[in-house]
Amino acid sequence: MSQTAPGFTAEQQNYLIDILTRLNLNQAFHVGEGSASPEEVTVYGVPLEDLAKEEVAKHNMHPLDMWHMVETWEAEGHQASGLDNFLLRHLGFFDVRPAQEGYMMRMRCPGNIIRGDQMKLMGEIARDHAGGYSHVTTRGSLQLREIMPGNVIPVIEKMQSVGLTSQGTGADSARNLTVSPIAGVDPLELVDLREQAARLSLRILRTRELQGIPRKFNISFDGAGCISCVSDTNDICFRAVEVPENDQGIEPGIWLRISLGGITGHKDFARHTGLACRPAEAVDVAEAMLRVFVEHGNRCNRGKARLKYLLDSKGVDWFCKTAQEKLNAQGRGVVFANLPEGVEAPRKPVDRQAHIGVHKQSGGLNYVGVALELGHMSAHQMCELGRIAMVHGSNDMRLTVWQNPLILGVPDDAVGRVQEELAAIGLSEEANAFAAGAVACTGKWACKLALAYTKADARAIVQHLQSKYALDTPINIHLTGCPNSCAQHYIGDIGLVGTTAPGGGEGYNVFLGGGSDTDQGLARPLCGPVPSGTVIDILDHVVGRYVAERSPKQTFLEFTRGLGDEALKGLVPQEFATAC
Repeated sequence: MSQTAPGFTAEQQNYLIDILTRLNLNQAFHVGEGSASPEEVTVYGVPLEDLAKEEVAKHNMHPLDMWHMVETWEAEGHQASGLDNFLLRHLGFFDVRPAQEGYMMRMRCPGNIIRGDQMKLMGEIARDHAGGYSHVTTRGSLQLREIMPGNVIPVIEKMQSVGLTSQGTGADSARNLTVSPIAGVDPLELVDLREQAARLSLRILRTRELQGIPRKFNISFDGAGCISCVSDTNDICFRAVEVPENDQGIEPGIWLRISLGGITGHKDFARHTGLACRPAEAVDVAEAMLRVFVEHGNRCNRGKARLKYLLDSKGVDWFCKTAQEKLNAQGRGVVFANLPEGVEAPRKPVDRQAHIGVHKQSGGLNYVGVALELGHMSAHQMCELGRIAMVHGSNDMRLTVWQNPLILGVPDDAVGRVQEELAAIGLSEEANAFAAGAVACTGKWACKLALAYTKADARAIVQHLQSKYALDTPINIHLTGCPNSCAQHYIGDIGLVGTTAPGGGEGYNVFLGGGSDTDQGLARPLCGPVPSGTVIDILDHVVGRYVAERSPKQTFLEFTRGLGDEALKGLVPQEFATAC
């Protein structure tokens, strides 16, 4: 009979051992010489003591199990911070103090689809429970800000009433699933992939193991339409291709090429695997790949926890082989197909300005791309856009990674009315070559990680350049506040990343010549760090040189990529050349 501690019966002792084991405190107490050593607690094979603190937090309280904590915080008017907020970010609410008071909330809209009535409600939520505005994000979603404690549950309840959620938009989640912005009505697309995004998003949200994964994860479905959704910057990229009759034994038809590990902030586009699947198989494929990441992703070093680093350590072939084993276990008969490069028909060109203006959609109707200033909308504008979509369109709206909304299903005879009603709320469907492709993250104004005021600086840069130059081809300018690169500075014609300027203060490193899709390539360094106040002068000189020296119809991207490294740095004005 085992010896018992004084004052405790054997039954009480067993109860205490069980509690201590559940709390992982059993190792700290010696209970009885004859007791067997308890089995070591691990998370996917990693001992608890080796986990990053965020992983320990998820082990102790799974994000799906924290609702009672949210209710308590709301009743007490408490704003979660630290690891508590890390967990809450899985539900879509971010503590952004000291940059800004209250929470930032990020909405989930799979496929970048939002109905007009949903947009109207989001405007009402922004007005009644947030700061009275929103931003379209670089993953084609919406962010609301200045949500004070006590408003979290009302926001969630109101969103839920129209089928919206914020779950899985932050921390270690598979983020908003992007799709070609006019999927289903794009005259050029090979396949409509909205259903795949919707079903995969639902499967992720309904599967416990796919919540609280090792790090954030991005997935995109590119139907090969006319507007880019920059799929090659995602952890998993499904890209539609058409395979004609061939002599390589590949069944003709529409296939989805699979690429992995895109994370341009770490200078990687998604890597070709040489594999493909049919569109109907994509959801199962994505789930299998996510499960491989869940089981093998780095849970000890947060800096090495993205999919890129698993691919670096284990290899793309190992990853795909392990994913095939997961598919086999699903029992649905999904098998990767080998698809050599070059077997498909050429992709039709991406229109870099098709997200702005009035354009024909399939079926004889029109879509209207609304030009926002760096993604900003007031609550009133949100409500009115929703109303316009309901009254003059098909109640179908899309949000793009270029930070603007689209109104779909507008008949020819209603286009003029839409333009008038946009103008009445201070919006337009027109933008110049600089404004149309200007993308900026939140920046130092409301992000504690940022090192520069990206939105204010972007506004000043665009206003200055458009006042001096009229271009017939767009120049995309991407400003991101820190190396996390939410605005993907490496794929901009001009990319700026916030940094500390010499002597202190806000500054930027400047890059030129980035692109995605058929223009894929990382931007090259031009100069930096330079004070933010000098960037306008530098870019004015760069664009001026382009206008003066370009060949007829030569794009800015072609011009900058045609220069060697020394010639590229020669674009910098002499007074700033020491920063190169």
